[in-house]
Amino acid sequence: MTTTHAPPTSQTRKELLGPFYDSREMLLAAVLAGLAGATGAAAWLYSSGWYVTFMTGNTERMVLEHIQGAHVLGFTALVTVLTFVLGVIVATLARIHLWRKARHGATVLTAASTVAASISDATLNSPKDEFGIAPVLCLAFGLGALNTSISRKGEVVMPLSYVTGTLVKIGQGIGLHLAGRKRWGWVAHASTYAGFLTGAIVGGILFNAFDERNSLLTLAAVAVVVAVLTWRLDHPKFLESDGH
Repeated sequence: MTTTHAPPTSQTRKELLGPFYDSREMLLAAVLAGLAGATGAAAWLYSSGWYVTFMTGNTERMVLEHIQGAHVLGFTALVTVLTFVLGVIVATLARIHLWRKARHGATVLTAASTVAASISDATLNSPKDEFGIAPVLCLAFGLGALNTSISRKGEVVMPLSYVTGTLVKIGQGIGLHLAGRKRWGWVAHASTYAGFLTGAIVGGILFNAFDERNSLLTLAAVAVVVAVLTWRLDHPKFLESDGH
């Protein structure tokens, strides 16, 4: 029986990879999502409960805190959201004007932001029961930049810290799988989610082991190592496929 569809093995591979070009890029996304998870864990431990990966919650807080009379917290949430978006903008412009031949620049920018957060914290000299907003904003900026890493022609195709959207994709993919319409479309998103979750777990363990007050310094070291190790994963052929 003649058919115009791709062979089953080829079709299955395409569904497994989802928006990724190959397994190498899928691994890169999982590792970078792990860095995003570790960054979120560091910010949460450092600030005793402030999220830099949860812009949905920060958007709600910048409204609800004002309603409850906590105006400082409301403005802090607003600044966090704006700083996150600024990280996206800067990384996008840097990709266009500075890193045309290297998509990996966003990861370097994230690593630099974690180092800046650690240095900023070291210069605060605040009591142990207080934390500074500057280090948290540095992490928010770095996360915004990191989310531009997996792009196609300048458009992000796989956000790395947007876990809510990733879970939606996983759930919808499983539903389509069970319906027999698209068998493995959820796997690519599940790999990114697994990377984020692993990063949060490993980061949390490391930060507790080296003391929560040293979480930013530990994260800076981890981010630099990740930036170096993943440089080789960001293959030049991805740039060619992206049209750059």
